[in-house]
Amino acid sequence: MNFIRIICFSFVVLTISSAQAGLIDLSSWIEEGPGAGVWTVAGDNNSVLQTKNSSTPTFFISDSPFINSQFTGTIAVETAGDNDFIGFVFGYQTPFTSKGDAETSFDFLLFDWKQENQGSGLSGFHLSRVIGDFSDNNISHSTGGNSNPFWSHVDNNDANSSFTVLDSLTGADQGWADNTIYNFELTFQSNLIEIVIDGGAFDAQEIFSVTGSYQAGSFGFYNFSQKEVRYAGVTEIAAPVSVPEPSAISILALGIIALGCKRMKNQS
Repeated sequence: MNFIRIICFSFVVLTISSAQAGLIDLSSWIEEGPGAGVWTVAGDNNSVLQTKNSSTPTFFISDSPFINSQFTGTIAVETAGDNDFIGFVFGYQTPFTSKGDAETSFDFLLFDWKQENQGSGLSGFHLSRVIGDFSDNNISHSTGGNSNPFWSHVDNNDANSSFTVLDSLTGADQGWADNTIYNFELTFQSNLIEIVIDGGAFDAQEIFSVTGSYQAGSFGFYNFSQKEVRYAGVTEIAAPVSVPEPSAISILALGIIALGCKRMKNQS
């Protein structure tokens, strides 16, 4: 009976823990990257506003790595004065100033979202893998041409860096709207990335679902040439890794456990 009690307790704990979520305290997060953004955390530590039109990418990064997690929160551009890139990074390894990384030494996954077409910068969504030394790349919005990987989502095919678009969804109807709150959901597993956007013209729309092999890293927010962007109410919940369909034996074992739990309850 003790053995059954232990199994039942473990089963309940696993079930409960898989559904626990927690609001993330942003007070310990840090600004990174070459953009020198101005990230101001609210007094309740549950939202942050980026107020600088940074000429190069700027990141606001968690102090802890994540994997097999799901993040939810909101994004809103609180101005009608620009039309550029917002989004987030995850699986983030570098740069970290505290570790002596160069500010253009990049290693992360990038989800970005542009409001309108502007030259080679297209309205809509991109999911990209960014890695390497970008010091010799053109990454300033002042020259947002075809050679700018963050603007045009291109790989310059040099030996030092790689900018690889994993998936994209672009078009005139795919941009964000001014002064509109969007809910986002990021599922980041060791073998899967899924991103959902809800709000405005998007009705819980799955933007990306991309399989692959991914490593733990920090999660954070991203702005490029866009100011007055607020990120708020960010929560994190453990997301179980996708596994094969249960076998007949495993189903039978779960049935035995459930029966044992029921008998133990009846005897108590």
